[in-house]
Amino acid sequence: MTQMNGAFKPAEDEIDLADLLSLFWIKKWFILVVTGIVFAIGLSIVDRMPNIYKATTTVMVKGSKANNPLQSLVPGMGSANDDLDTTIKLLKSSQFAQTIVDSLSIPATLNQYASDFTWSGDDLLTHLSINIVSKTNLLEISFESQDAKFSAVVANQIAQAFMQYQTDLMQPHSNKSDDWINSKIQGVKDSLEVEEAKLMAFRQSQNVVDIASNVTIAKQEISLLYRELRELNLQFDLLKRFSQKVSLANNDLNALLVINEITNAPIIRELVQQKASQQAQLSQIKLRYLDKHPTFKSMALKIADTEQQLEKEVEAFIVAMTKNKQEVELQISELELKQQNANDLLESAIIQEQEFKKIQRSVDANIKLLESLSAKQKETELLKDITDSSDIIVVDPAITPISPIRPKKALIAAVSCVMGFILSIVLVILLHFFADAHRRYRQIAHHYGYKVLGELPRIRNKNKDKSQPILLGSGKQFEIYQESIRSIRTKVMLDKELGDQKIIAVTSLTPNEGKSSTCLQMAKSFSELERVIIIDADLRDPSIAVALGESRHRPGLTNFLAQTHTFEECIFHDEQINADVLPSGLRPMNPLLFLSMQRFESMLNVLQKKYDRIILECPPILSVSDALMVSKHVSGLTLVVDVQKTSLAKFNHDIELLSHAETTISGVILNRIKYDNQNYYYGSTKKRT
Repeated sequence: MTQMNGAFKPAEDEIDLADLLSLFWIKKWFILVVTGIVFAIGLSIVDRMPNIYKATTTVMVKGSKANNPLQSLVPGMGSANDDLDTTIKLLKSSQFAQTIVDSLSIPATLNQYASDFTWSGDDLLTHLSINIVSKTNLLEISFESQDAKFSAVVANQIAQAFMQYQTDLMQPHSNKSDDWINSKIQGVKDSLEVEEAKLMAFRQSQNVVDIASNVTIAKQEISLLYRELRELNLQFDLLKRFSQKVSLANNDLNALLVINEITNAPIIRELVQQKASQQAQLSQIKLRYLDKHPTFKSMALKIADTEQQLEKEVEAFIVAMTKNKQEVELQISELELKQQNANDLLESAIIQEQEFKKIQRSVDANIKLLESLSAKQKETELLKDITDSSDIIVVDPAITPISPIRPKKALIAAVSCVMGFILSIVLVILLHFFADAHRRYRQIAHHYGYKVLGELPRIRNKNKDKSQPILLGSGKQFEIYQESIRSIRTKVMLDKELGDQKIIAVTSLTPNEGKSSTCLQMAKSFSELERVIIIDADLRDPSIAVALGESRHRPGLTNFLAQTHTFEECIFHDEQINADVLPSGLRPMNPLLFLSMQRFESMLNVLQKKYDRIILECPPILSVSDALMVSKHVSGLTLVVDVQKTSLAKFNHDIELLSHAETTISGVILNRIKYDNQNYYYGSTKKRT
């Protein structure tokens, strides 16, 4: 965590390598067992896999250039790659594969390894592979089988049978194929010229170069108009709702100031703040002077002037917003007209594009047909040359392989071992990181030497104002919540150090973590056994008085410290929690100044003699420095942590920061823990009673 402009920024999530290695050492037997199981499964799978043998025969394809060396000097003639590709296609043809299948029989040894093996042309092609030797006219014909001798027989039979198959394949073709292809090519060329002429005539008649661009431009223009119209409609809706709010206010200044648009205006906001400041000063003057005193009258006149100026500014703001609404409405009408014109242009452009594409597709179809016929013509000429002589020569016949090419048993076994180890590591990490979250919060607290006093379950706040503390409730969840508070009370009273501390100062890391609810419930729980007073020392955002149904502005701690009221006038007894309550009092401009008074420390010392337990609510410790000031007057702070709001990484860094600052933490209370079917014993006991 780093400090920036007085605020603290949590660092990125980190993983402690030492803790991770320690976790692996603890789970070492689990890792070994999982690794062994996966390794054994891998060995069993490898043991069941049959051995595959591969035999290869090497042949040379002479090609047309070998028969006529002068062809290599003529540009545009077929290349050696064309000859190789043609030979490969013929070798992998289903018809040729069937001739090999008919000439051979499957050996008994192959049936022994695979009883369901069927000898067919498709099966032969599945196990056949043909590779070109780089920069040569050589082909490697390979066949894979579970029988080593059979693999070599098939590879050699393919090379020998291909010569006769090539001659027989070309014999049925007649010379009329050339005339037929030539006539088709000429017909396609004539049709292509007609379609291209139609395409050119269409472009000239429409007077466009790129029809697709016209459609794209029209769509872009409509999109821009739509976005602009949408923004104006949103702006008009906001202005319309503002007008409705103004009408409902009925020229009532207080009602108008509730409207966000008016309140957020800089001048109006400044006048409202000025009026509030003047009223606060008038409240201070009331404590010293009567309403006829010159100072009182002067401040009253300032407030009246401010109100008058505020009324003028509000009226001017409303007039400006009304005028803005009329202008926006006029702009919407203009944009809707433009949008209609743009839609008409787009429709016209789309119709042109469809007609253009229709002609273009006809042209493209003729071009593809012409290319296909030209390739067929070239193939026919090549096949004619093949009939003249055999273009394949066996260079290196296949021999019976000695060792199988797969499976790689040693490699698979090693991979199984590695995969088992990786799987066990992943399982250990997943089990660790998906364990109970609150247990990891406890581990972090114990790591820094802080006691975890208890865990409070997550319950629903039924108050209309969700920011108010939880005081009363019903149902099983609330009963579990109260029982958790009693467990914390018992742990505090039985603890050797905490039991002697009469002051329990409750704080949190950040606002809205449940410290106010915890203070009220602890006061209510301790009051069953002791005399208790609860003090609201969160002078920046007090909530105790309002939660107990008292006025937020009633006299309290600040009034007592300022010596404007007696202690008896500041406290009150609440029957709901059966304890005395000292609210925060009038909110001061500088809360830290009040909490640093010697009178505050003296008050705590006196109250320790009068009460058995003092519950002191403090501001969040990382938001402001008030809680650190209070910590000087108490033995330690009790930290409430919302585990739903505070991540583990942030909690770890915040606790580390408090530890480095040498802040004394008496204990940690984990709040809003998610309970799943827990406290069953307590719930079942409740039903029996």
